[in-house]
Amino acid sequence: SGSTGRPKGVMVQHGNVVNFFAGMDQRLGTDAGVWLAVTSLSFDISVLELLWTLSHGYQVILFSTQLAQGQISTTARNATRNGATDFGLFYFGSDNGESGASGREKYRLLLEGARFADQNGFSAVWTPERHFHTFGGMFPSPTVAAGALAVATERVSIRAGSVVLPLNNPVRVAEEWALVDNLSDGRVEISFASGWQPQDFALAPDAYHDRSERMFTGIETVKALWRGEERVLPGGNGEPVTVITRPRPVQAELPVWVTAGGSPETFRRAGAIGANVLTHLLGQSIEELAERISVYRASRLEHGHPADEGRVALMLHTFISTDMATVRAHAHDPLKGYLKGAVGLFAPVAAAQGLDIDNLSEADLDALAEHAFERYFESSGLFGTPDSCAPMIERLRACGVDEIACLIDFGIPTDMVLASLPRLNELRRRFASQTSEVDYSIEALIRRHAVTHLQCTPSMASMLVGDAASAAALSGLHHLLVGGEALTEQLAERLLRAVPEGRVMNMYGPTETTVWSTTHTLSLADSGPVSIGTPIANTQIYILDEAHNLLPGGAVGDLWIGGDGVARGYLGQDDLTAERFVADPFSDPLFQPGARIYRTGDLARWRPDGTLEFLGRADTQVKLRGYRIELGEIEATLRRHPTVTEAAVVVREDTPDDKRLIAYVVAQPGATVVGGDLATHLRASLADYMIPSAFVTMTVFPLTPNGKTDRNALPAASPSLDRKATTPPVQRSSHVSDSVTALIAEIWCDVLKVPTVGMDDNFFDLGGHSMLIVHVLNQLREKLASPLARDLSITDLFRFPTVHGLASFLRGAPAANGVHGQAQDRAAQRRQLRGSRSIADAGRQEVR
Repeated sequence: SGSTGRPKGVMVQHGNVVNFFAGMDQRLGTDAGVWLAVTSLSFDISVLELLWTLSHGYQVILFSTQLAQGQISTTARNATRNGATDFGLFYFGSDNGESGASGREKYRLLLEGARFADQNGFSAVWTPERHFHTFGGMFPSPTVAAGALAVATERVSIRAGSVVLPLNNPVRVAEEWALVDNLSDGRVEISFASGWQPQDFALAPDAYHDRSERMFTGIETVKALWRGEERVLPGGNGEPVTVITRPRPVQAELPVWVTAGGSPETFRRAGAIGANVLTHLLGQSIEELAERISVYRASRLEHGHPADEGRVALMLHTFISTDMATVRAHAHDPLKGYLKGAVGLFAPVAAAQGLDIDNLSEADLDALAEHAFERYFESSGLFGTPDSCAPMIERLRACGVDEIACLIDFGIPTDMVLASLPRLNELRRRFASQTSEVDYSIEALIRRHAVTHLQCTPSMASMLVGDAASAAALSGLHHLLVGGEALTEQLAERLLRAVPEGRVMNMYGPTETTVWSTTHTLSLADSGPVSIGTPIANTQIYILDEAHNLLPGGAVGDLWIGGDGVARGYLGQDDLTAERFVADPFSDPLFQPGARIYRTGDLARWRPDGTLEFLGRADTQVKLRGYRIELGEIEATLRRHPTVTEAAVVVREDTPDDKRLIAYVVAQPGATVVGGDLATHLRASLADYMIPSAFVTMTVFPLTPNGKTDRNALPAASPSLDRKATTPPVQRSSHVSDSVTALIAEIWCDVLKVPTVGMDDNFFDLGGHSMLIVHVLNQLREKLASPLARDLSITDLFRFPTVHGLASFLRGAPAANGVHGQAQDRAAQRRQLRGSRSIADAGRQEVR
């Protein structure tokens, strides 16, 4: 193990452990009990949870995430009907001919992937209906593809994703899919779509203008024909014909889905007819999806359908492997090429909206595809390892998604995709239904085994007390130990009330000094920030300045630890050992020869009562726009807000060259967190440059295997989230002396459909995306007088996503002759702009 960053391999000696045992004997006593071990067995806590406990005669219960199948996350556990998230495979491959595959080989991924899904517990295989375009061109007919899958599989559901019903005769749909239902022995399900691409309606041009109504009317016709009802249709001679479809299907009722993009109305109508929903993240964020799922559930209930029986499946581009670097390396070029190939598909729709996609340069298309790749890879797909993707599934479960439809055929070689499916199956198994009748949740284990001792992180403790059943189970504990993260006052009080007859202890210490070095027993009489207590046996704590001088009580300094718990050092890292473990200047060399102290990298101070107060990591200081900012200070201030239980603040660069502070908070039970209120709360005690750009409310924080908040897994901030106004707004009607700034603001207001924008508001934070930025580029090229618009590229708009930044860039862009001269002038201008920004930031910092 080893604190701060990547594990370093700490050499802990027998004598260190013996001393640690002596310290725990003092603080916990020596009477045996029942200990529930919930942290990873590879973590340093095992020294206490396994070695100390077993040597004292404890019964030790090992909690298993695989057995519990996600039941730690109580909110996510209750988000779906049975606590499970199903996984299916989705196909929508492009037929660009570049692979060279033909014949049966062209469909090997479809067939072998379906067999894998069939044999490994996946819920469904989805096949699409093509566009008149290479994108999706592999699948002109979902019925034909489904027929092949019906004879190649035995268990998995065979689903159309989707049948564009306005392009098809409902009679033919009912008959053809009834044939597949027979071939599959009753495994057919159909998701119906209204269609959106004008070129597709070459098959039925009259159906385009009212395609949505035709879809919902057609769904009722297909369902009636499936049930065996008669329908009277006009014959070729004008005489009525009574139609009963053949063959009769296996299933008495057709399972119906509705394919929904971002329209809340489609979700509402799907709920009204009792259909399931297939959706995606192309035009909506996860937060917006959660709102639309709520609309869907409410509509089901309103129209007499059980709200919790309808299913929502979310299509996500997917590639799972053993490490993130491998995933990015293999997915980047294929997915980027796949997305670039889809741009032409949107051209007719874009043209109807005034967008001129066809005139984009190759460089613009490449920048657009690169931006789209980053969005899908980071926040709108399943790319990574089973561990790194699990928080995304938890997040989707919490917003009501029942199933993930994993789109796997976007250009990665077939053999590589097939080889990755076991990793995807590993992720699937983590979120599968609990097949055993035995409950392996923490709550159940505590009750079943009469657990007396539990140790966990504050993050996990917060989840436990946030669930009524789990909180009730904690009441029988004799000892609850929390450590590894800062413990807030609010959580400390909730834990004390949850364990009324036992002791709650706050623990502190790094692996380098043998797990725990200080402890503090909490009391309801405590006030102010929670203390980390006093040193355990044969341990010394020093608060030092940069020159290694002792600081007086109350002064903030670096926390150093000495004594018999200090480990030997780092395995094979002599330089790092020498840097972090130094000779103890305060020990007596006669009685403690070779004594050393360890620099923890934490900040702390002595309190008047003789206990220690932890103030965060020294290395959480970041530099942003010329200012040095302590992230821990922002987090501590957020935790003092009455609606907040947990807080984490990070610097994100979700848009290139645009680093921003993003705050993540977990609300108090029953409380509603408002970003504007949090910003006002922070401004009361912090400088403006320390106020986050966005506040993301989460049900729970993603955790590392050791139970700490996984900051790397925190999601990107959504444009729909509450944000503060960064500067006074520029309205479309404002009389701005700078015509360039006024024009940019006017275009943004038109494109984003907002009445006002701030000078430093980020285009993407306001709801902008890659399609809209093309609109901005076209308008700027059209309305800006030459030479300002000369050679303006989409990359420039990504680089300068604020009104102020883009205006400064355009005002400074001189006319130039020739491509090379233009590139030189732009590079020089960018350097000048960066320099002016840094000077301005430095000036503001000096004023403050």
